[in-house]
Amino acid sequence: MLTRDARTRQSLSSLDVAAYSAPAKGMGGRELPPRRRSPQPRENSPSPLGQRTDVDPLINARSTPDSSSVISNIKCVLNLVTERVMQSHEWKRLIGQILQALLSEKSTDFSVLLCVLDTVKVWIEDDYRYSSSGASSSALTQKEIVSYLQKLSLVEWKNFPAVAQEEWDRKYLQLLYELCADSNKYPLPLCQEVFQKVERQFMLGLRAKDPEIRQNFFMLYHESLPKTLFSRLHFIIQNQDWEAASDVFWLKQGLDLLLAILVEKEPIMLAPNSARVPPVMASGSFPETYAVQHTSDLSDYTDGGSLTFDSLVCRHAQFLSEMCRLQVADLVIPLRELSYADANVAYHMWVLIFPIVWVTLQKDEQVALAKPMITLLSKDYHKKQQGSRPNVVQALLEGLHLSHPQPRMPSELIKYIGKTYNAWHISLNLLESHVMLFMNEAKCSESLAELYRLLNEEDMRCGLWKRRSITSETRAGLSLVQHGYWQRAQNLFHQAMIKATQGTYNNTVPKAEMCLWEEQWLYCASQLSQWDALADFGKSIENYEILLDCLWKVPDWTYLKESVISKAQVEETPKYRLAQAFFALHDRNANGASEAENIVAKGVELALEQWWQLPEFSVQSRTPLLQQFHQLVEVQESARILLDIANGNKQPSGSSGGNVNAYGELKDIVETWRLRTPNEWDNMSVWYDLQQWRNEMYNVVIDAFKDYAQTNPQLHHLGYRDKAWNVNKLAHVARKQGLYDVCVKILEKMYGHSTMEVQEAFVKIREQAKAYLEMKGELISGLNLINNTNLEYFPVKHKAEIFRIKGDFLSKMNDCENANLAYSNAISLFKHLPKGWISWGNHCDMVYKETHDELWLEYAVSCFFQGIRYGVSNSRSHLARVLYLLSFDTPNESVGKVLDKYLDQLPHWVWLSWIPQLLLSLQRSEAPHCKLVLLKVAQVYPQALYYWLRTYLMERRDVANKSDYGRLQLAQQRVQQAATANNACSHNLVDGSQRGASHLGVTSETQVHQGSQSAASVGSHEGANSQGQESERSGTMEGNANSVQDQPPQNPTSAEGAHIPLRRNGGLGWVASVASAFDAAKDIMETLRNKHQNLASELEVLLSEIGSRFVTLPEERLLAVVNALLHRCYKYPTATTGEVPQSLKKELSGVCRACFSADAVNKHVEFVKEYKQEFERDLDPERAATFPSTLSELTERLKHWKNILQSNVEDRFPAALKLEEESKVLHDYHVIDVEMPGQYFTDQEVAPDHTVKLDRVGADIPIVRRHGSSCRRLTLIGSDGFQRHFIVQTSLTPNARSDERMLQLFRVFNRMFDKHKESRRRHLTLHTPIIIPVWSQVRMVEDDLMYSTFLEVYEINCARHNREADIPITLFKEHLNQAISGQLTPEAVLELRLQAYHEITKNVVNDNIFSQYMYKTLPSGNHLWTFKKQFAVQLALSCFISYMLQIGGRSPNKILFAKNTGKIFQIDFHPAYDVNGMIEFNEPVPFRLTRNMQTFFSQFGVEGPIISAICAAAQSVISPKQTQHIWHHLAMFFRDELLSWSWRRPLGIPPAPVAAGGINPLDFEQKVATNVENAVSRIKSIAPQCFPEEDDNTTDPPQSVQRGVTDLVEAALEPRNLCMMDPTWHPWF
Repeated sequence: MLTRDARTRQSLSSLDVAAYSAPAKGMGGRELPPRRRSPQPRENSPSPLGQRTDVDPLINARSTPDSSSVISNIKCVLNLVTERVMQSHEWKRLIGQILQALLSEKSTDFSVLLCVLDTVKVWIEDDYRYSSSGASSSALTQKEIVSYLQKLSLVEWKNFPAVAQEEWDRKYLQLLYELCADSNKYPLPLCQEVFQKVERQFMLGLRAKDPEIRQNFFMLYHESLPKTLFSRLHFIIQNQDWEAASDVFWLKQGLDLLLAILVEKEPIMLAPNSARVPPVMASGSFPETYAVQHTSDLSDYTDGGSLTFDSLVCRHAQFLSEMCRLQVADLVIPLRELSYADANVAYHMWVLIFPIVWVTLQKDEQVALAKPMITLLSKDYHKKQQGSRPNVVQALLEGLHLSHPQPRMPSELIKYIGKTYNAWHISLNLLESHVMLFMNEAKCSESLAELYRLLNEEDMRCGLWKRRSITSETRAGLSLVQHGYWQRAQNLFHQAMIKATQGTYNNTVPKAEMCLWEEQWLYCASQLSQWDALADFGKSIENYEILLDCLWKVPDWTYLKESVISKAQVEETPKYRLAQAFFALHDRNANGASEAENIVAKGVELALEQWWQLPEFSVQSRTPLLQQFHQLVEVQESARILLDIANGNKQPSGSSGGNVNAYGELKDIVETWRLRTPNEWDNMSVWYDLQQWRNEMYNVVIDAFKDYAQTNPQLHHLGYRDKAWNVNKLAHVARKQGLYDVCVKILEKMYGHSTMEVQEAFVKIREQAKAYLEMKGELISGLNLINNTNLEYFPVKHKAEIFRIKGDFLSKMNDCENANLAYSNAISLFKHLPKGWISWGNHCDMVYKETHDELWLEYAVSCFFQGIRYGVSNSRSHLARVLYLLSFDTPNESVGKVLDKYLDQLPHWVWLSWIPQLLLSLQRSEAPHCKLVLLKVAQVYPQALYYWLRTYLMERRDVANKSDYGRLQLAQQRVQQAATANNACSHNLVDGSQRGASHLGVTSETQVHQGSQSAASVGSHEGANSQGQESERSGTMEGNANSVQDQPPQNPTSAEGAHIPLRRNGGLGWVASVASAFDAAKDIMETLRNKHQNLASELEVLLSEIGSRFVTLPEERLLAVVNALLHRCYKYPTATTGEVPQSLKKELSGVCRACFSADAVNKHVEFVKEYKQEFERDLDPERAATFPSTLSELTERLKHWKNILQSNVEDRFPAALKLEEESKVLHDYHVIDVEMPGQYFTDQEVAPDHTVKLDRVGADIPIVRRHGSSCRRLTLIGSDGFQRHFIVQTSLTPNARSDERMLQLFRVFNRMFDKHKESRRRHLTLHTPIIIPVWSQVRMVEDDLMYSTFLEVYEINCARHNREADIPITLFKEHLNQAISGQLTPEAVLELRLQAYHEITKNVVNDNIFSQYMYKTLPSGNHLWTFKKQFAVQLALSCFISYMLQIGGRSPNKILFAKNTGKIFQIDFHPAYDVNGMIEFNEPVPFRLTRNMQTFFSQFGVEGPIISAICAAAQSVISPKQTQHIWHHLAMFFRDELLSWSWRRPLGIPPAPVAAGGINPLDFEQKVATNVENAVSRIKSIAPQCFPEEDDNTTDPPQSVQRGVTDLVEAALEPRNLCMMDPTWHPWF
């Protein structure tokens, strides 16, 4: 056989003979004279075999100087021989070879190829033209025609110029189409063969750019296939070979084949569950004649004429008439064309249509397509689209994932597709469903675990392994790994491997699990920096991957060179390239630097390829690559260091040493390395990789400048200084991560030199001592280290720090006297040492707790203030301790005196976080001291104080103005009313309206409908759950997603206006104490106004307008009341067939009187006229004839009214209001000094002149409606251009301030999460929206435009399926009717509830509602995965807070989540308290984690990210450094909570046996301390705690450190617990 080059040479030789030797004839058959030969004829003659002939100029003519003439000659020859050649079989064979060579050569000029195309076209067309006329013809055979067409199809015409492309496309496709379609002109067998072997093989016609040509070819396919879905799918999946189109998104052609068999002449019909607009007319369709009759009139208005109402309606009627005539083709045909233009459209269309087509197939048809689909997905030609987004494989896989029933696919194939074609998250979903369906299929789990590993999703991987592992060692070991207990985990895995080798498990453990033990043991060893052990292990099993990673860190460069680099056959990865580059630079040969540069370039290329293959929006998966990029950059810089040293050494002798500016690049790089370090929460192996290589380079620098000690000391010490810093930094990180042994080992062995700078020597001693301080049994070693340190060389600051550490050692050893002396020496040496002051303060505080000597208390507080003064980092935590001590100060006011003494020395910004606590303290004994603090803040940070101070004054104004006697008499009356109420757990509505009758006396606040007060009273019961645990939550509407209604302000004392007596003035009543606090606050406000007059007036205008203008309308308030009453009916423990309870009748009477009172009749005439008569007829108990007889009948009537009011509210009122109509003042508001609220919540100094100013208020005010509530959303636009959205909430409850306190606590937790490795690397952050008080009953809450509630998700699903949302509640209540009588045992009641729960979950509420909603909401699988991760973290933190503070009542309407970010904001999220002031919690589940959430996250998601995030949150909060801080933060939280609780008690709850004026101070302190201890103990019970080493050898199966959280999660998901929840909690959702 001849090679292609040989055939080409032979063809071109033949061209020479045929074109120049043979007598040629013209077109008419006349002989032509022979043409002159070329001057160099031998250049075109054959050459010996193996030598390249110079025939290329004929083909690659563009490479010669006179290429145009050569091309012209070739075209002339082709034109000349076109007809003549066909007369001879030999000539036809020779010219055929030439043409084949021209078509095969990629560099042939486009004009020659066009000429060839014309030639072939002429041959084919003339041939069959003569054949049809009967003339003789030496025709091309059918085989030759197909061969030529195939060759022409392979021509790379895309490289042609645009004009030539168009010409080629037109000519070739026209010829091809005629041959395929024109059976009259060409024989049918030829047409069929051309279609099958050319068009179907290359699909050029089906991919044509011209829509008309493409449609013609498409019709060929369409007509050749049966018109059934199965046959079309079978053709797409199995029959058609798509390899020729594999570089494009060819599914658009397949999609076209499916859509082409739609019945196109049918009218377009909406699906039954689609959103519909109410019809324009009451009934019937709009007559077409009306539209036609007035058509002529429309032209008069289309040219800018005025539009009348009749013409507008006429135009709309015409539009509707035209739309009614639309057919399926009008929609589908443009969609088909659009899918050709945009692959994304085709992708989404396929994913939408394929599951619909699949479900219509018969089962045997689905089975017949399953294997071909697997074969199609396995094709290698898909790799051409590997880098495309989207690609065909992604579409095919997602279509399969959404199909039901889902065809089973090989798990290895799914894994391969996921990582190769960037279909990660589709593959993950498929594999997760496969794992759940085929629990015993090990390959599924292994493939899924491998994908998790490649995406760096370690928590998910651990969750999967914990679900499928056989041994307890695996579960316990993985839980230890997840929380950084490397040594304990390594020991556990080692024990497991020993047991396996000894046969303890009787061969029951799968091989994959044992491989996991080995892998995790190696991983723990790398985190513990056990490089020697790893090297030995790698050598023993000849694992070159391990050896490449660890030998250069030992370091053992010799073994690496001789036994690894030369023999290693490992996968090409960036990590492998790094090891090669390290070796090249270490070798330091002549070409070392340039070789390293080349290796790094290849490593970067590999890393970029991996980067592109990873999913979008995935930070976690890219983190290892970013770390490798970091190393690659430093290798490049290392090469530059070597070059700089080499170039410097080439300078004349001595010049480098004396030149200070020499080696500038070296110095810059070394300085940059100090600034460019990994994150402190990155794993230790990441730090070690980077710092160890730097050490190698520092050794090079030290070696290069070792002789410069005299000539250039700075250069001489450069390497020593930076290496010492490098080692100390690595040790510091190891200590911070709890690896104390590693820290000491690094400090002892890694530096390796005898000299070190003083600064670094101090750091080394400090790190080593701090490590010893935390290590078990090493206190003496640490103390000896300090005592043996020669302090002579250290500066004063360092000496002081060493004495401070010595004091810590002595204090831990209980040597209080010497510890105190050490702290004293430290401060005596250097008083500007904040940590010294804090340590001394902690010591004094500890002594005070033991001795109760007030002198030690004064010392402790003085030290804390000094530490804050000199800039300790966590000043807020220390102020929490100070304020707690101040709250329970001694009779001699020891703390208060110290505060007065140091107040002027403290920075004012440290108090900004504590403004609410300081204001509350104005009603307590510490008021004089807190007043001084607030006066200081008012002068420097007025806007940080103004909102809270103003609200505080308004809440207490009425109380302060009333007499003691009258006020006490009113309080006693309320106590009697509450005690005689039928339902002790709820306030009746009459009471509520009476309590709400007293306003604050602000004119603008009284402009709201008075009847709305009933809504607040109804809502007061809705805050309680079925067990009554939250009975004092007196104002949160169950159905209100923002926990308030727009109603008039209630009595200020129902907020936090009541009071306990001042200790120094025991004879004063609580009214007098409120009056005293009011006077103090008034003084502070006067100071603020005097200092900032213009600002105060601007703020007053802003807040007055917001508080008075953005209230709800009567219909909205009535809807909120009805919604709350409906939920009350669901909550009542009364049979649905029973009579309406008397207490509920009283509430309904109160609602009727309050909503349609005389004041309402005067202010809202139309509202009363429309609703009063019918509402009272249906729901007023005083009208016995029409009032419902049973609870179920009342429920139905309330549902009816809810639907009426909801429809009226949505139809009559606009979705958004206009600012100029609602508030002319705000519309014209000119801001000068007002800042955007919420900028002072950070624990950092805020410069008032660097804050963002308020620019204006947004023009549109949307109305946000959630579950019966309505609120106005304001948009505040800042000077930075950003918009902040705030919901205006009115008619706040007394618990509203608890929401603000919870957010304060959240911010404290967030700072703790930031400081701990495990929580920081999981990005644990509680969502903390800004809450700004406006009036006593009005506030602004930061809102997200993407907020939705869990209940909305459920209600949307119900609306989609045309099902009433309350059906499960009704069914549940009906099932329990027989349990209400009380004749059943508790066990029987539980079984009854469980039976009802199972029936609802089986028949009514699916477990995938939330999953479907989020899938349809988010644009892609990548978005969904990112949302899922962030949402898991937010939900885990909510569970953590719920359990820690025992917060219940988490019904789905109280949980808001952002659909784009996954952030969660919980409404009414604070503890409830019993009559003794202790947290009350009676729910059987610890937090809300229901089946829809579990399905959304999958079992591995719950077991992995959620459980580990809860544990990490507890771990960070209860860490040794944070334990005392969290205690005092919680103490301040409970102090304020219990103060508010005690002040609210006379208003609705029977009083506990307390002192006459309030709680006894000692009892109060005890209640606070007890609540704190209980909360801390709950945190400790779920925090992962590492066991002592002596517990390693216990015989019991090892326990997971996450078992506390695991037990809680199991309890939350247990049906027996869920069925005991209240039906309005929706336990089935």
